[in-house]
Amino acid sequence: MKKRNMRRALALMSALPLGVALHAQTAPALPTNSAADANASDADADMVTLDPFTVTAEHEGYQAVDTLAGGRVRTELKDTPAALTVVTSKFLQDLGVTNAEKLLIYTNNTEVSGLGGNFSGLANRGSGVNVSSPAEASRLVNPAGTNRARGLTAMDNTRNYFPSDIPWDGYNISRVDISRGPNSFLFGVGSPSGISNASTNEAMFTDKGNVEVRYGSFGSTRESLDYNKVLIPNELTARIDLVNDKTLYRQEPAYNHTKRAYGALRFDPKFLKTDSAHTKIQANYEYGEVKSNNPRTLPPIDYVTGYLNDPKASATGYNPWTYVLENNQPLSSVTAWTNNGSLGNEYQWGSSPHYYWDAETGSLLRGSQASWSAPTSANYGAAAAGLNNIYHVHTVGYGDYAKAVNYYDPTQYKGAYTGTVTYLDQTLSDDSVYDFYNKLIDGDNKQEWQRWNTYQFSVVQSLFDNRLVIQAVADHQEYQSGQEGFLNSRTPVIVLDLDQYLLTYPSWLSGAETNPNLGRPVTFGSSGSGSRDRSERDNYQVTAAWNLNIERDFGSKGLLARILGRHDFTGLLSRNTNTRSSESYRLYGIDPAWATAYMGKTKLADIGTTWQAYLGPSLLGTTGAGADLSNLATSLSPIEYPMSVYVPTWTAGTSVDPTAAWDYTGPDGLPATLTQADNPANYAGYVGIPASVLNSEANRDQLRTGSNMKEQRITSKAIMYQGHFWDDTIVPSFGVRQDTTRQRGDVATEQPTTGYYSRIDKITDEGVSATTTSRSYGVALHLPKAIKDKLPEGTDLSFYYFHGANQTPTVRYAIDGSQLPNESGKTDDYAVQFDGLNGHLTVRLTYFKTVDKHAAASSGQPLGALGWKIDSIPSWTLGFAAATLAARDNATLPSDFPTWMTGWGAEHPDVLSQIEQTLKTDFVEMFPQTYWDQYNYTVDVEAIKRGDWLNVSTSSAWPSPWTLGGSHQVHGQYAVIDQDIESKGFELEATIRPIKNWDITFNASRASAEQTALGEAASRYLTGMAKLFLDSPLSKVAVWGGYSDYGATKQDFMQNLWAPYLQQVALTGSDQPEWRKLRFNVITNYKFDHSFLKGVNIGGAFRWLDKSIAGYGIHEATVYGETAWISDVNQPIYAPSESHFDLWVGYQRPLTPKIDWRVQLNLRNVGENVGLTPISYQPDGSIAQQRIQEGMTYDLSMKFMF
Repeated sequence: MKKRNMRRALALMSALPLGVALHAQTAPALPTNSAADANASDADADMVTLDPFTVTAEHEGYQAVDTLAGGRVRTELKDTPAALTVVTSKFLQDLGVTNAEKLLIYTNNTEVSGLGGNFSGLANRGSGVNVSSPAEASRLVNPAGTNRARGLTAMDNTRNYFPSDIPWDGYNISRVDISRGPNSFLFGVGSPSGISNASTNEAMFTDKGNVEVRYGSFGSTRESLDYNKVLIPNELTARIDLVNDKTLYRQEPAYNHTKRAYGALRFDPKFLKTDSAHTKIQANYEYGEVKSNNPRTLPPIDYVTGYLNDPKASATGYNPWTYVLENNQPLSSVTAWTNNGSLGNEYQWGSSPHYYWDAETGSLLRGSQASWSAPTSANYGAAAAGLNNIYHVHTVGYGDYAKAVNYYDPTQYKGAYTGTVTYLDQTLSDDSVYDFYNKLIDGDNKQEWQRWNTYQFSVVQSLFDNRLVIQAVADHQEYQSGQEGFLNSRTPVIVLDLDQYLLTYPSWLSGAETNPNLGRPVTFGSSGSGSRDRSERDNYQVTAAWNLNIERDFGSKGLLARILGRHDFTGLLSRNTNTRSSESYRLYGIDPAWATAYMGKTKLADIGTTWQAYLGPSLLGTTGAGADLSNLATSLSPIEYPMSVYVPTWTAGTSVDPTAAWDYTGPDGLPATLTQADNPANYAGYVGIPASVLNSEANRDQLRTGSNMKEQRITSKAIMYQGHFWDDTIVPSFGVRQDTTRQRGDVATEQPTTGYYSRIDKITDEGVSATTTSRSYGVALHLPKAIKDKLPEGTDLSFYYFHGANQTPTVRYAIDGSQLPNESGKTDDYAVQFDGLNGHLTVRLTYFKTVDKHAAASSGQPLGALGWKIDSIPSWTLGFAAATLAARDNATLPSDFPTWMTGWGAEHPDVLSQIEQTLKTDFVEMFPQTYWDQYNYTVDVEAIKRGDWLNVSTSSAWPSPWTLGGSHQVHGQYAVIDQDIESKGFELEATIRPIKNWDITFNASRASAEQTALGEAASRYLTGMAKLFLDSPLSKVAVWGGYSDYGATKQDFMQNLWAPYLQQVALTGSDQPEWRKLRFNVITNYKFDHSFLKGVNIGGAFRWLDKSIAGYGIHEATVYGETAWISDVNQPIYAPSESHFDLWVGYQRPLTPKIDWRVQLNLRNVGENVGLTPISYQPDGSIAQQRIQEGMTYDLSMKFMF
């Protein structure tokens, strides 16, 4: 938003108190017989003494009185040293907040993703959004889960202070407590960022309720009910809450439909009540489900406009049979926006059945299956003409374009070709090409879901006039979630099909077919993918709180009793068990019998399909502007279809002699001669052979691609103390807890014969256990009573110190296969607080330093899109070298052994000998047997040591990269590169009620959040790899048959692993991705109770975010003995600051003596249009990737209270 808008918003905010002044003197008081006042009076009459595990239910405006988030027992906020924010029900009501996505943009130093969020949560340090992976996958199924506090990691989501996977909804929430930073008073095991706790409604001894309906932007609707009924006065009460929320979005057909039902009971049995004892029994239950097709926050990746706006690009496409990279032509005469390779994973030497759809109509245009036996250009003289292409030609993104240009001209896009600098593929920015604001590219071909059942039962026994209170709680939660979609395997991309001919017969032969879809924009994917996750939590907890009051319990009076004060001791025993299971699967597959017959597959599980969908007409000869491409407007469903398959059956009969000459015109236009055995006209050729389709609902066992089950059991013992000395002037607190974590799990492995994955439904692993001890302590210092009594209007000045710590015990593995240390957090907070206006003014300033050690680096693989090569380069090096050495030694090789990958050895025998010696020594030292076993490879290290090259794989008769196995996972888990993060700075929070009915809250933070170290294991391992693959003879192993004096392996390692690693090293000390050092929020609401405006409330919120570092410039440095361009943390590139203004106006009045009516209109992002916000920049300062930011939206709510 422009500065002008900021000034306008601040002016509107400033006008609110003026309105108050104009009307405060003449307005009459509200009638005392309103339903709200009646209920309040009833509540006062039935007020009961709160036990230490219950907080005050009613709040005054935005200001809460107490919390359980300080140390699990009720503590006044003014005595709590930890950094806490309490969000009251009044705050939620005014802002129209119903979930965490809407709340966390207003709270202090917190971030959340989404169309209305304040960060994407998708950008990696230095490498932006990894477009080759499904960047938004986790956010789509759990939108509120992508959040961050203090710039660290996601907060733990808790429900009544028990860990939970269930998202909260405002329909049954009384308050939200956010504790920033680790705090073992609450959890010794948890996120270093802190927790966000939602407290569910309790049944109360008051008859009251409300019904609310809402209508919002894009046709969104919401209906909710909250009803509390006293069944036996002061003894038994019940409460029921219901909600039906269907949120629609600008992106059609996106939606999110939530249905939830909640019930609570409270029973205070009178027969157990005595003068000094009281029993409270509570129970609650909730069922909920969410069905959604959530909107995307990223536009599709743009592989279109660069090509269309390049004057050197062809307007007629390219012949895929003759296309070659123009390495020998000047850059001025060729475009770098094209390449030849897989399009939708279908290429001439692949074999998956491939569907071609029209995205707008859903018409299946054709289906084909390329096979090994199909004609290729190399078979018909192309090699002699310097041609051997068998790939599609298509457009590329900015990253590949930069590499190509840098290859031609090293002065442009410096560091791109070597990979030491990352140039990012760009998201589409022109919505006239494809309207990503209003169209969800998936259409209806994506879905997410969540379902849960949860219940909680508790007994609180108060004894000795509340001196000793014991609480026992049993909490059970069952939660399921999942997602399915055709575009779930990667971030959606739009490319242009540039093939002039189909990849059937070479273009110079009869039978060649022109491509009817030349120039059309395409999106593509694989068989579709799905995932299902289930979590079951059982929590049992007993807490005892003892209150010692020197004056009360010892009858002591005077100064000594006042100095010794009162003390609270809390003991806790708990056991929390969380069992999680998950499975992944293809949505569709081809019948295994068909795959075996026509795809050459040997495993029953190799039945994948691929597809592409054309989004519009050809764009060649245009700029693409105004194309208004379609999304996947209809549901795609692979069906039984006569797939075009090349059948090499001789059909010419005996009339044609296979050895006779066959004359044809070659690719160079000159006559050429082969035999009739080479003539495709003599064969059956392409035949439509029906291929039946398997779907995941009926054939899950055949389509499953993974399964695992894990269990974590945490047994905790804790003791906490809080004292109140010298008239509550000194309030120390201390806690120590011991958490014993047992973790076990099983991961399905691929069955070697069938390729299937079994579903894991029980755990046989014995597991591992670890015990951690954490301590948290703090102190609050208030002004002495003698001084406070002399100050006006309840003025107080308080000082705080808090130290918190926790850990996240979980088994994780580094890229070298070693087990990583637990992620751990600690914080030191120093604060000062001013209170005044008789409790109506609180201002607190906190300086904090929070450290998160051994956290997972970035939101994805920090080494970029090809980080999976971390284990592939060693296996490829071994496979190709071993095959070449076996061929040199004249081993008995199979007849179909691919000689193309071994010829270089005969041409460079001395180099091969050096490679052999290095494999036997340095290579096996770097990669021992344990390494290969951990990554599930079939490598036999002893065979390498003795030079038995034909048997380096225990599962194959001959070595090659594809016979060594491997899963890219260590013991069934993807390896982690860890990092240390430090966040420090200031947080300011203020809550003010300057006059009756006017609430103001303000929060601001100024902080840094930096990566201070990259994982030691990763650094050690990659440095060891560098010695082998950059400096040793292994650098010259000809991976994939390509030998060069520079070294093919060296180039592969340098570009794809070493360069990205160096970039991460160069960025050590840099800010967290998308981090904004300064931010503030101000929220205010005023309710008129006089004059003709009686019952009206008006309020607003202003949110401001500082500029964020979204990229870095580059500089030249010496890297491993070579000069290279790398990122420079001293050249930050900033995304612009943001400001947003929200406004609401409401009206409330009594309809009858027992029914009040309230209506309110909320406007968010007032005056804004939907637009894009940068999240990453190219090294030259141009925008690379952007997220969608929603414009102005509204909610109109109507509420009946009785």
